[in-house]
Amino acid sequence: MKGMTTPPKASVNGAGNRPEPKVKAAERAIQREKRWRELTAGIRAIASEMKRVTWPSREEWISATMVVVGLVVVVALWTRFVSFIAELIFKTSS
Repeated sequence: MKGMTTPPKASVNGAGNRPEPKVKAAERAIQREKRWRELTAGIRAIASEMKRVTWPSREEWISATMVVVGLVVVVALWTRFVSFIAELIFKTSS
């Protein structure tokens, strides 16, 4: 009698351990509703935060843009200068 195994017990719904299709559909519907609520809450939070932002004036935008353009030009000139110096130092005879 040692080697004998007991047969598996029958489940309540008769389909083994698998839940009924209606239960799966209900769980999916609940998950969809939860994701939708999280999405709408996130969008509301973004909209609320955007209302609190202090946007810069036109003059501030223009001055910040000029600073950025000026710095780009300075970095480009510096890079070209360093490249030119490196060419003079490491120039090989062609």
